[in-house]
Amino acid sequence: MDVLYTYPSYLDNIIERLTDRDWLVHNFDNVDDSDIYNFADYLYNKQAKGITYTIYLDLNIYQFILNAFKKSKPKQEFRDAIALVAFCQFAEIELDPTYAVYEKINYRKDDQVLNETVSDLELFHRINNINNSSLIEFALGDIDTVVPIASYAINSNVTRSNLTKYRRLREWDSLYLIVVYVIYISQLPNLSKLDKLTKVVEWMIVEFRLSLVGITFAAIYFSDKPMKRMMKYKTSDKSCAKQRSAFNMTWDLYNLDRYFRMWTERTPEQEGIFASGDKVFNAVLRKSIKVQKSSCLDLF
Repeated sequence: MDVLYTYPSYLDNIIERLTDRDWLVHNFDNVDDSDIYNFADYLYNKQAKGITYTIYLDLNIYQFILNAFKKSKPKQEFRDAIALVAFCQFAEIELDPTYAVYEKINYRKDDQVLNETVSDLELFHRINNINNSSLIEFALGDIDTVVPIASYAINSNVTRSNLTKYRRLREWDSLYLIVVYVIYISQLPNLSKLDKLTKVVEWMIVEFRLSLVGITFAAIYFSDKPMKRMMKYKTSDKSCAKQRSAFNMTWDLYNLDRYFRMWTERTPEQEGIFASGDKVFNAVLRKSIKVQKSSCLDLF
């Protein structure tokens, strides 16, 4: 069945901005990274095959979207994040900020944090439901103010309860232990990078558990060319800063792990994409996807 979709010319500018950002990571077979921005593919697959698409937002993209309204002087990151919202409206893709919201709370339960988190979530939905033309004007720099819809129905008490229902999210603690062990091994003197990687992998196999994203992170970090800012932990920091850095690294691994859970546990009619402004995160995820598809570690 042949289907023709028409679109306004300014959508090309939106797609060009998103392509330059390279925020989206996917596991689709035989789809180049540039083709991920072909809105017609999403529309056709949804209308003809009943496939729905969801983009899972990490905290930085989520915050960029919120800051488009909160900050008086919009940065280019904020405009491009709104461009992503506009593109998703065109392509009928859902935006899911769940993991970003949990990370923003970061297991803090004081009222101020919870109130701000719920307020931000409501604001996100208000922005996500703005008329598309207004989003386009802001994204392209024609206007400097995002005006969300007046209200969005959200039960604050239920949301607060759900966000604090559990002591920890599933698998978060085990990923935290992996992060702490990688940090510990990285500090050992008189060991080559290969020896450090070997120790991490052997520990996972013999003492703890395997983690695809954990091994991928360690393989890149202990390689001859690790990416900048992979290790957020600094020995010179104070103890509270060290813990905060370990927590931040754990959230990265947790979001990576959730992507694979989504991929392997989804129904055939559901597809997911991850959006992150963190280059290290995206590199680890892309490499992990290649390992998952090949079922071996030869690419390292």
